[in-house]
Amino acid sequence: MLRDPQFEVVAFAGRRPDSPGLEMFRGEVQYLLTNGIEDLVLIADEFDGFFDATSAFDHHRHWSELQTLGKWAIDLTPSQVGAPMVPELIGTMPQFSLSQEKAANYSMVTCGGQSSAPLIYSMSKYSTGISEVEVSSSIASKSAGPATRKNIDQYVQSTENLVSLISGCNSVKAILVLNPAEPPVMMRTTVQMKVAGCDLDATRDEVKLVISRIRKYVPGYDLVVEPHFSIPNVVTGTVKVTGAGYVLPEYAGNLDIINAAAVQTARRHCENLESLKK
Repeated sequence: MLRDPQFEVVAFAGRRPDSPGLEMFRGEVQYLLTNGIEDLVLIADEFDGFFDATSAFDHHRHWSELQTLGKWAIDLTPSQVGAPMVPELIGTMPQFSLSQEKAANYSMVTCGGQSSAPLIYSMSKYSTGISEVEVSSSIASKSAGPATRKNIDQYVQSTENLVSLISGCNSVKAILVLNPAEPPVMMRTTVQMKVAGCDLDATRDEVKLVISRIRKYVPGYDLVVEPHFSIPNVVTGTVKVTGAGYVLPEYAGNLDIINAAAVQTARRHCENLESLKK
């Protein structure tokens, strides 16, 4: 966001005075806050919205305090408080639409949800008789912080809800593997969908189109295994995410894709509010 001329970053808020993450950006933003939401509320007049990358448990309180002040929220935790959003599916499905209210809350669901969504959408669009869907993501253990580890149950629930929302299937399963391998692995997400039938050519064309749009803000997002029948009536595809390497290492593609999706959602929300004024 510091590189994007459309945004003015007013503050970073943490909860430790000795936070190396805050110290990294000293001189880059006006405020480096060390008492979390309590400090952020004090400067609420200076910003329009906020990005919450804390934990599913904390987001409920953060939203309750800032919603009343008319702020929009982009939730990078799996709290399921806000409306689930995949920015490149806005307008393609009625489930993904922008709010007309300034104080909107958008859920980025999970990294597995963001990375799998193009595959699920494309497979579902050109399949019939969908009876089961499985999403399995593998990320480097080093890229999973303490909040991610505490929120594993919420991760699974939030991802499964998104899969059902896109596919229309109620029998879904989400799996997350924290791989401790050295050197660290890049994020990979595989979608398997049990179907009665599928137009593979149309599915492949569709997923490539959606991925090409996502690559404009996540350059390291790649289709590594095209949708195909792995066994009869099971369509499978795999994507990989390599991080941009701005601050976090390249293997942290799971963080890169959800961060990029969050920024893109904020952009779309603000553009929509501006268009409503005209």
